[in-house]
Amino acid sequence: MAYQFYSVTQEGVLEEHTALDVFRYPMGDVTLRVDGNLHTQDIEVVVVTETAPDWTIVYEWASLVGSSARRVLVLPYLPSARGDKDYPNPAAINARIAAASGITDVVTLDPHSSKWLDTLSFANPAIVVHELDLPSIVSDTVGEYTYLGVIGPDAGSTERASAVAQRLGLPVHICSKKRDPATGRLSGYVAPQEVIDNPGEYLVVDDICDGGGTFLLLTDAVSDEHALDLWVSHGGFTKRLHALMTRYRRVITTDSLPSAVFHTSEWSGAEWGRMIREGENAHTAADELRDRVRVVPLLPHIANAVIALDNN
Repeated sequence: MAYQFYSVTQEGVLEEHTALDVFRYPMGDVTLRVDGNLHTQDIEVVVVTETAPDWTIVYEWASLVGSSARRVLVLPYLPSARGDKDYPNPAAINARIAAASGITDVVTLDPHSSKWLDTLSFANPAIVVHELDLPSIVSDTVGEYTYLGVIGPDAGSTERASAVAQRLGLPVHICSKKRDPATGRLSGYVAPQEVIDNPGEYLVVDDICDGGGTFLLLTDAVSDEHALDLWVSHGGFTKRLHALMTRYRRVITTDSLPSAVFHTSEWSGAEWGRMIREGENAHTAADELRDRVRVVPLLPHIANAVIALDNN
């Protein structure tokens, strides 16, 4: 569901609201309805996984829980985050809308850049920002695997790839690319020589996979002796997963976007059917696919972050 509503109970548990429901009128406009009595707590939470949220829902929710001390907006993926360099700037516009909504806190994961959160803080300095611990989430997910290093696919990935590498105790290697500013097309790509000279297993780390072109160029820049796993915090997968899965040993993402859940399930279902038709054991096929494509649930990490507000 694109909008989920929670309270932190007096026992310190994140509990889903059953009294709140998003209602869509036949003409398409939406509102938030209350079924019965709405009992609020000191900390109220809304989790939004829409890439283009209907801010009406957020504003109505903030109004309904206005008596609560903390009104926490969880945006695992910041809406229009990739528009941080566009004009007009949709990242900044969404941030300003959020700033005026009546929230007290924002929780997010792996922001594309600082633009969104900087604008939010400038527009409303009282809002407290909490970023989920990306290196810990990645480490908890891939800790069973062994890598020679972490690869950042471009200069923009340097900070997050370096943080993950530090957490894993591995060296970090950053690729370079050139993009035509007029068309957006990539015109050149170079992998670090140290990676080229040392074939083996590597973890590629970045925040967003849209069409996946950069990640495919990376596989072209290394040899077949390089075994690459891909971590992307936000799996848009707008050109689906097939091309990536032919080049990467594993693809790992989170459920921050509905598209990540949909496309990974779609690919796994189609691949499972193919393996069964070719005579693979059903359980063996399922186990293999679970290892090749993984979607990390964020709710436990969100719960820990929100409950910590109560402890503070």
